[in-house]
Amino acid sequence: MVFRRIFTIFLLIASPLALADMIDASLNNNAAAFKFSTGAGALVQGNSDIQLGVLYNDSMNNMGEVGMLVKGEEGDASGATLAVGVKALVGMIKNYIPGTTENVGAVVIGGELAYAFPAAKQLSAAIDYFAGPKITSFGDCNRANLWAIHADYEVSPGTKVYVEHREANFGITNTGVTATLDAGTYLGVKLTF
Repeated sequence: MVFRRIFTIFLLIASPLALADMIDASLNNNAAAFKFSTGAGALVQGNSDIQLGVLYNDSMNNMGEVGMLVKGEEGDASGATLAVGVKALVGMIKNYIPGTTENVGAVVIGGELAYAFPAAKQLSAAIDYFAGPKITSFGDCNRANLWAIHADYEVSPGTKVYVEHREANFGITNTGVTATLDAGTYLGVKLTF
């Protein structure tokens, strides 16, 4: 039920933006995540994207995010690309201690280091890391860490499939424990328009 509401809100946000640059859907046995990304050239000079995303898992944890990622130029022959950015996160962690619900949020900064293999241009890999300290965390948390590592393959122009392991962790203020909102390996598809 909650997943339907989150997905409906996501579609309502994304639907007016019919000229979307990318839609990303990823699933595993316990969770679903959806992300929408569009170019932010009107706001920031350079190669930048605005991203909106939602995540829901079978523990009834959920997270929403909005952020901006600015990518370096892709013109060099090394195959490496660096991107930096900022995200605002809000989420709910249920039952990390039985009977508890923690409402978490943070502003995190970080980036992505990606590498496109020169010998196989359709294949690439990347690692992402975003962190938010106590000063930018709110609700029931005092820190946030998100990280992911993935490999993708371009099936055709505008369509990529990927496998990714990602984790979202929040330090809970009143217990001092690090609670995992989501952790797992996902299969996904990215559609670029």
